[in-house]
Amino acid sequence: MLRDYLILLLAVVNISFASILVRLLAGEGVHGFAAATWRLAISALLTLALLTLRGWEGPRPGAKDLALMTVAGVGLALHFDLWMLSLAYTSVAVSVTIVDSYPALLAVAGRLLLGERYSPIQYLGAVVAMVGVVLLATGGRLDSPTGMLGPLLAFGGMIGVGVYFIVGKVLRARYSTLAYTGVVYTIAAVVSALLSLAIGVELWGYNARSWTLLILLALLPMMGGHTLLNYLLRRLSLLATTVPVLGEPVGATILAALLLGEAVGLETVLFMAVTLAGIGLTLAGEGRRG
Repeated sequence: MLRDYLILLLAVVNISFASILVRLLAGEGVHGFAAATWRLAISALLTLALLTLRGWEGPRPGAKDLALMTVAGVGLALHFDLWMLSLAYTSVAVSVTIVDSYPALLAVAGRLLLGERYSPIQYLGAVVAMVGVVLLATGGRLDSPTGMLGPLLAFGGMIGVGVYFIVGKVLRARYSTLAYTGVVYTIAAVVSALLSLAIGVELWGYNARSWTLLILLALLPMMGGHTLLNYLLRRLSLLATTVPVLGEPVGATILAALLLGEAVGLETVLFMAVTLAGIGLTLAGEGRRG
């Protein structure tokens, strides 16, 4: 169990760098959709290379499981595309806190879709977390033409990653980490590339610094973050696997302040605290669920 929690710690550290790298890429003129596409494409190539070296383990997916993997891939692509684009319209603190409120969604979806039973305190936590999300999305930004766009994009990214993790919880019981992520990352990369091309986003012609940042985006928060979380889906419960989200908003906000000089207002801190408190209640009730 200690090993699993150390892996969670490593995952949260790596994931916390995602928003910082996306902001740096935006400064180089790389669109959020393009950053998401290359993050997924590079990770898919690395995962498929490792899968080729190690060989496929376990059963081959049938039509039903391939359909579910496609749903997970689409959810992951939308998560990254919408969330990364949201960073162009709102702060790291607001964007990351909203997109990382998905444990509250998983508490409800786990009960309705997976048949898992949760304690009353977990449902209370889900409500509190969503109240925090609403406060973050509306507090002090309604007078700006794009004031709601960033939070809404982040909220859409939260729905996408929630779908991705729910499907992953089901399929990881049957497939190895590399087999599952190899297929899902590839599907997500294709979907993200098609979305990028559909809205006219440039996917080529970047400088060396941009390519370096894109590779780091794939290696740190993706391979060292999401892949580790997919590994833990088979070892821990659905909610316990999402524990890193409690650390990412705080870690990302601190990194944004230190590396980007991004100020964080008291109102944002308070609304972040409400959201994180709700998620904390949801996870704290894990030991009390039926």
